[in-house]
Amino acid sequence: MKALKIIGFIFGALGLAVFVFWFGWLRAPDAKDVCDNVAKVMKKEAGTDAPEAFIKKCITEYSRVPQFGKLPWVTQLKCVRDAESLTAMQACEKR
Repeated sequence: MKALKIIGFIFGALGLAVFVFWFGWLRAPDAKDVCDNVAKVMKKEAGTDAPEAFIKKCITEYSRVPQFGKLPWVTQLKCVRDAESLTAMQACEKR
């Protein structure tokens, strides 16, 4: 009985670790949030609103999940979402 408790605890801990890893590192931000930040930064730096067609293209581009390398893609999206300037966004693209 004690062995079953230990095995249950180990599997529970592993399950929790997998969930935290997925939720914290592999879950991409919403493409709309990323594109809203791009539009906000464009307005701040260029002084003009982003056209609707640009926003739709941005959402389409950032919604596309890559076939390989999900972690770098998620990292790039989080970087673009949190960027405060166009220079910072360009640095995100080069990563």
